[in-house]
Amino acid sequence: MSLTITLPRTLETELQSAADARDWSVEQLALYILAHALEANRTPSPEEVVAEIRAAPASAAPVSSGSLAEALQNASEDPDFELETWRHEWFRVEAEMKALSRANDVAEGRG
Repeated sequence: MSLTITLPRTLETELQSAADARDWSVEQLALYILAHALEANRTPSPEEVVAEIRAAPASAAPVSSGSLAEALQNASEDPDFELETWRHEWFRVEAEMKALSRANDVAEGRG
C-alpha cells in the first residue's frame, strides 16, 4: 500500500531529525511510529486478559488474606513521599500529555 502524508514543516523537521538520530529513513521511522501507536492503542479483550491470567504461574500471584479496605486504612505512610514533588511531577506529565495530544491533532488536521 502506498500512502502520502503532508506534514507541517515543524513536524517534518522533527521527524527528519529523529530519523537521522537513529540512522533510519523518514519512511522507516514513520512506519515504526504508526505500528507502535496502533499497538499501544489496542485494548485486549476480556478473553485475552483471562487467558493471560490463567497462563501466569501460580507463584506469580501473591496469596491474599484479610480485607483490602482494612489493609489500606492501616497502611503506614511512606516517609519519603513528598506531596509537592509529586504534584509538580504530575503537572509536568499532564502538560506533556496535552502537548502530545495537540501535536497529534495538528498532525491529523484537527487543529
